[in-house]
Amino acid sequence: MTEQPPITYELSTPTDPPEGGRSVKGLVIGAIAVIVVLALAGGAFAVVKKLDGGGPQPADVLPASVIAYARVDVDPSASQKIALFKLIRKFPKAADEIGIKSANQDVRKLLFDEILKEGDCDLSYDKDVKPWLGSRIGVGVDSKVTPLVAIQVSDEKKAEKGIKALFACDDEKASIAFLDGYAIVAETQKQADAAVTAAKKKPLADNKAFAKDVDDLGEQGVASAWVDTGKVIKAFPEFKDAMASAAATDIKEIEQLGTAAMTVRTDGSTLEVAGLAGLTDSVGAMKPADMGSLPKDTVAALSFGGFGSQIKTQYDTFLQQFTREFESGINDPSITEDMTPEQKDAYDQYLKENAPDPEKFIAEFERSTGLNVPEDLETLFGDELTVAVGRKNLSTLPTLSGPGDIASLDVALRMTTDPDKAMDLATRLARLATPVGIDLATKQTDTGAIIATNSDAADALGSKGALGSDPTFTSVMPYGDKTLYGIFVDVNTILDEISKADPPKDVAEDIDQAKAVKAVGVSYGKDGTHTTFSLRVAFAK
Repeated sequence: MTEQPPITYELSTPTDPPEGGRSVKGLVIGAIAVIVVLALAGGAFAVVKKLDGGGPQPADVLPASVIAYARVDVDPSASQKIALFKLIRKFPKAADEIGIKSANQDVRKLLFDEILKEGDCDLSYDKDVKPWLGSRIGVGVDSKVTPLVAIQVSDEKKAEKGIKALFACDDEKASIAFLDGYAIVAETQKQADAAVTAAKKKPLADNKAFAKDVDDLGEQGVASAWVDTGKVIKAFPEFKDAMASAAATDIKEIEQLGTAAMTVRTDGSTLEVAGLAGLTDSVGAMKPADMGSLPKDTVAALSFGGFGSQIKTQYDTFLQQFTREFESGINDPSITEDMTPEQKDAYDQYLKENAPDPEKFIAEFERSTGLNVPEDLETLFGDELTVAVGRKNLSTLPTLSGPGDIASLDVALRMTTDPDKAMDLATRLARLATPVGIDLATKQTDTGAIIATNSDAADALGSKGALGSDPTFTSVMPYGDKTLYGIFVDVNTILDEISKADPPKDVAEDIDQAKAVKAVGVSYGKDGTHTTFSLRVAFAK
């Protein structure tokens, strides 16, 4: 591994962006940099000199009755501080654009100056906030639906005055109690005092489920969250259907999640959002997606393992949810409250004659395409569905002139399922592409079928490859051969190839900046008791 240069106390000053060029904030890497930099708000630039990262966390001062919790820690562990600084060094332009000039700068001032400037508030950061604001904040909701905020403070008297002044800016009242260097803020003084009393007896950190999830998840990084799904559903019954609808599943699957936790963390070369939840029936039935066997020159891939068995259930759930959502919308009293009785009758008649019918739409789709729903979807996803893009000829991507030109690229789809059903579906899909000038290659295998832009790509995906041994792949896909479904993008290689097409100067400059991102990976996995999740961004050294 290349040795990282030592951390200095001044960020390099970037050159001015070229006239007429795009702002760094407009780039994906700029967005990532902003997240990393803001995560260090609150003097974390200075605390690198005293890498302690100790002291109570918000979970130590909020009561064990909290059922949903989130925290931001701008004074995390020493390893996290060093790692975050390494990432910041990769984005000096983004740091400069949001106002960060040196490592000793208090980034909290940047944030609060903007907040106070936008509000009708006669307060200043230096006078009214800085004297008491600490480095950690947590928010929670308890089983009685009481919202609580835990703010780390350095001076209780100044904090009480400052917090109340900030709330007063929005014509709101803050009730405050203190515990172990934190201000516990609630809607009423009774709630704040009760929260402190309960936390003294048993804090959230001592909740067995919370403690186990935190331990299983590992390094908590700069931000984390936790939720007891079952208790949240009980406390907020109105969210029950909404949660199931948002997840495109039935409420049983939501309830099986149990408790869930997530964190944002880094090791200096990658930034990760990691999470875990209870193991649901659907995830438990999934088979691993064999992404590691893809060709080694794969630059982008998408894979689902064992999703085919769920298609029928998900399809039925979709139809039910569509009907439920539509009926909920048309029965909204506000729609007809100003109508006359005659208008209401006309409206009801119109709905009867014109109400959307998803099954009729699907039947028309089947007639026009020759595909069968949901049967062909079950075949498509089967035991595994994988789409892979190879490196070959990516440099020609900006100059492709028509649909037929994609034959020069290596793009392939692999179905792992009944070989005869898979080949039949591949043949019909290829036939649908012919009228638009795309001739697709198909190949039957012992485990399914492949459809690709050319026969070489089909052969490559039908053979065992070595992507799983590639360091770029493993840096963002932590579950290896246990990945249930995932997305992999080799950003650096794609940009290197596109750069060969001699892009315009401004595009070339954007590409050079974006090369700070090496690869991106999204993956889901499972262990004995958990569904696990990881979103990783790897950075170039």
